[in-house]
Amino acid sequence: MSDQPPPPPGGNYPPPQPPPGGNYPPPQPPPGGNYPPPPGGGYAPPPPQSGPGGYPPPQQGAYPPPQQGGYPPPQQGGYPAAGGYPPAGPGLPGSQDLNVGEAFSWAWNKFTKNAAALIVPALVYGVIIGILAGATYGLAFALAPTSYESYGDYSYSYEAGFGFMSFLALGIGYIILIVVAAAIQSAYLGGLLDIANGQPVTAGSFFKPRNTVPVIIATLIIGIASAIGSFCFILGLVIGIFTLFTTIIIVERNVPPIEAIKQSIDIAKNNFVQVLLVWLVAGVIGVVGALACGIGLIVAIPVAALFLVYAYRHLTRGQIAPLTP
Repeated sequence: MSDQPPPPPGGNYPPPQPPPGGNYPPPQPPPGGNYPPPPGGGYAPPPPQSGPGGYPPPQQGAYPPPQQGGYPPPQQGGYPAAGGYPPAGPGLPGSQDLNVGEAFSWAWNKFTKNAAALIVPALVYGVIIGILAGATYGLAFALAPTSYESYGDYSYSYEAGFGFMSFLALGIGYIILIVVAAAIQSAYLGGLLDIANGQPVTAGSFFKPRNTVPVIIATLIIGIASAIGSFCFILGLVIGIFTLFTTIIIVERNVPPIEAIKQSIDIAKNNFVQVLLVWLVAGVIGVVGALACGIGLIVAIPVAALFLVYAYRHLTRGQIAPLTP
């Protein structure tokens, strides 16, 4: 006989009822505090962990140390220069190859495709420089002391040479010429750099002075150094070659005059043969233009300036617009 009571009507036993309090008591471990291992080598619960929250402590060297700041450091050089192009790198280590023939071909191509825009400003600036130079020398001659001689009924006068006032007028006039020429260079070279960037230009593009004050200061520094170096012919040539790109650097990069001179010197040191050739070829272009009754200068000056800009951009790995078909 079974001790189980008969099932209630309906055939199902009622579910067991929880004890008073609503919770079943947790199972109690056997004496000794450990459960026996399961039979047959089955799964055994892992030993309790010592780390917080029941997780094992991290192993040393398992993870790389976090970077300071959380983000990688920014690239050196900052953002690109104004105009969307990366800044040129004066003083790049090593020598850069420069094909003088390709440089001249590029300069001539850009001149022929922008002839009107280049010639009109050159004519205007030439007239301005001519007027200032004429006024300077005219004033110096007017201030020169004059001597008079008379023989009987005849008398004549002659200039005895420049005096103090004449030399003072020449000095002041030269300074004015340098300042005006520097402002002209800053405007004209700005337009030439636009051509090298591949931007369309008009005559008005060459009448917008850029970074004028630093250009004037650098021009005065180089002018004084060249005047001192003129007492030694070789020193004057060296100054002219090593400061060849100073104005272009200031117009393009807007750096202080001394820094621009240093960068130009770095370019010349790293590429002396190429820079020497550029200096010579640019001078030859100017001389050829001057020999053509001076009229050829309206062509020679823009071509020589474009040639110089190409050389600068090439030696510094800067932007160079392709040839115009």
